[in-house]
Amino acid sequence: MKINKTELQKALEKVKPGLSSKELVEQSTSFAFMGGRIITYNDEISISHPVKDLNVTGAVKAQSLYAFLSKIKRDEIILEWEENQVVIKAGRSKAGLVLEQEIKLPVEEVGEIGKWVELPEGFLNALRFCYPCCSKDMSRPILTCVYVSGKEMQASDSFQIVKYQLEKKIPVKPFLLPASAAHELVKYDVKEIAEGSGWYHFKTEDGTIFSSRVFDGEFPSIAKLLEFDGVEIAFPKTSIQALDRAQVFAKNSDFAGIMATVEVEVYKDQIKFASKDESGWFEETIKTNYKGDKIKFITGAGFLINLLTHSSSSCVYGENRIKFNGENWTHVIAVSVNED
Repeated sequence: MKINKTELQKALEKVKPGLSSKELVEQSTSFAFMGGRIITYNDEISISHPVKDLNVTGAVKAQSLYAFLSKIKRDEIILEWEENQVVIKAGRSKAGLVLEQEIKLPVEEVGEIGKWVELPEGFLNALRFCYPCCSKDMSRPILTCVYVSGKEMQASDSFQIVKYQLEKKIPVKPFLLPASAAHELVKYDVKEIAEGSGWYHFKTEDGTIFSSRVFDGEFPSIAKLLEFDGVEIAFPKTSIQALDRAQVFAKNSDFAGIMATVEVEVYKDQIKFASKDESGWFEETIKTNYKGDKIKFITGAGFLINLLTHSSSSCVYGENRIKFNGENWTHVIAVSVNED
């Protein structure tokens, strides 16, 4: 059958994040073709996307298929499905890839998908804002997730807390979405959500379905930690430029460098930004009006840039915490204190 190579490549790219780097689950490093859709599954997430005129069943090693298609310059290719292989023809070139006709991926674990309902505007922005604050410590698995409930999203790693308020309620039961899944989900322009059994499902307008396992448990109450009195600290606009420079030497400790960390020290009318990695170090001091105790905290350089870009240039310090407020979010970071 004749297939548009570009369309097939785009479909494969949609589902690639659902592949495993190692085949811990059988066929988890393969593209599975089932019922006119391409499916990937890695035990944490499963992604599927419809492919027109490709109603076949079987699994093909993802790396070989994707790499070969990337080398083909023709827009149209011919696929021939045989008993144990798929043959790809493009002009004078052809290749045969092993086809496993039996689908061994445990896609049945994803289960049935409930009723699709519309996601409120701002859902992805809220998720993008919250998930970098999740913990990486699996001894407290609940804190490795974003808590989604009604109009709110919350996340914490015990050292920092974030709460984001949406304008409209997310019309499903509260759930705990792993930050690792959220990191991939924010790349998709999802419009709908559906509940499942141990899984939640998200769908785009072009039919991509992104399914993620969710955690069981109760997210800790953070309300009392967000409200406190304190003194104001002004972060001059030049802070953003200083933080941008600090990112050059900020050591990556999180997803894709989003939480490349920077140390912030506030004292004697000054704010010092410092960062260090294997290649070198950086420090920059700027002036501010703060005259209280010396305080120090560590957070993501990019994350703090985002806070200062989308909020006022000031924050509140009190009770060993520093709080930034935006129009629809609050972010609190624990600080260490030294009295001079």
